Amino acid sequence: MLVPVGSPLVLLAVAALGTGLLVRFRAGESAEARSFTGLFEFGLWSGLIGVSLALWIAVAAVAANALYERWQQPANHPGRAAFCVYGAGLLGVGLAVSMALGVLQPKADPWYPSPFPWDGAAWRFTLLVLLGQLAACPVIVGLWDTQARMAQMARRISGSGSAPDTAPTDDSLRELHALWKDAVKFLTCGLIIICMAVIDTGALRNALLAYAAQTPGVEVDFPASYVLLYGAFFSVMFAFVFVPVALQWRGLAHRLVESTSPIPALGALTADWMDQRAALTSFLRLDLSLPQALSPTLGILAPFAVSALSLVLPGG
Repeated sequence: MLVPVGSPLVLLAVAALGTGLLVRFRAGESAEARSFTGLFEFGLWSGLIGVSLALWIAVAAVAANALYERWQQPANHPGRAAFCVYGAGLLGVGLAVSMALGVLQPKADPWYPSPFPWDGAAWRFTLLVLLGQLAACPVIVGLWDTQARMAQMARRISGSGSAPDTAPTDDSLRELHALWKDAVKFLTCGLIIICMAVIDTGALRNALLAYAAQTPGVEVDFPASYVLLYGAFFSVMFAFVFVPVALQWRGLAHRLVESTSPIPALGALTADWMDQRAALTSFLRLDLSLPQALSPTLGILAPFAVSALSLVLPGG
């Protein structure tokens, strides 16, 4: 009973602390910073940062719990080599994201390369980026681990066609269905993290443009294309992570159908075989076209769509 009641309270506390401490604590000591932090647009952005931190923690906890439940089963626990590969992969993703953020950093005069009239901007932005990347770690590892589980399952169901070398077990269908549900869960968690980061970027742009509009002699070079590039970049990165998982799952589903209900000789076709194969094909959505069956993967375009919507956030 305490968990359902306590979770929203914890998330509200995180949102409040993120807004009050990380964004606003001693953030307006200079005259320029006080002018910036007093804007309505800055208040909107700081509130979104607090909400983002709360959501990041929530979805990271969901993804981490899904991984914990999977790894509780000895057969699914990764070895040391897998952990090393996951760690190296996370390091590579982190470097790629950091490089992209550096390339897409807005320029302004006279604050470049720290263009934000906000005391402590350097360490605050560094901490925000680090927290976002940490929240995404269990999501990315979850997708990679799902792909590894599919590869193991494919090796168990070796062969295809009418004479498979190894028949699938009774739990194969349930396992495959659970892997797809986990993949969609990790996809949703990752999209929440990324979309909130893109919304925050659009809100920050509005705040900087509002400050430049009311401050003589200040020009901020933060074009809308930067926000769209953020969304497009994260959509492409997530496509590289998730689309192989989705295609691998569909290929494994085809293999499971061929191994469970192989096509018999022409004279051995029966109504029972046709009903069984049709039911299995329908359950695994193999009777749909590839775009229809992989419709959940269209969610990877959400960051790009959100980046466009974030450009029309309200201003004062």
